[in-house]
Amino acid sequence: MNADTAAPVDTTGGELPTIEFVCPMPGFANHRRFVLVRVDEDGVLYSLRSLEDPDLRFLVISPNPFFPGYEPEIDDETLAMLGAGETSNLLVLLIVTAPGSITDATANLMAPIVVDTATRRAVQTVLSGSDLPVRAPLVSV
Repeated sequence: MNADTAAPVDTTGGELPTIEFVCPMPGFANHRRFVLVRVDEDGVLYSLRSLEDPDLRFLVISPNPFFPGYEPEIDDETLAMLGAGETSNLLVLLIVTAPGSITDATANLMAPIVVDTATRRAVQTVLSGSDLPVRAPLVSV
């Protein structure tokens, strides 16, 4: 099934909804609860911030503005982990690495974060059997 890669919902004012990872991201076993915070005015860049450790955050993007043809195939095991009833409720996010300037920024297309927007449950899944890059440039140079 193909997941919808729409942009994250803008949450302005009030308390931010908590996103809970049903399985922690690799290397972050003690971090399951996050909030998604908009970083820029255009709503292109978001920060996924840990509630367990305020210093832990990941830059994430919706794939569409940078990778319009990106349509990851989400397997049944991932859907079951999320308890996802409908794929229309799925939001796909990509983790961005920005080591220096924006021209060096890359996105991980191989291991997207999949969020069920109805339940706010998430998982980072590895798209096995694909040749998608772990470091896809955001900007063509």
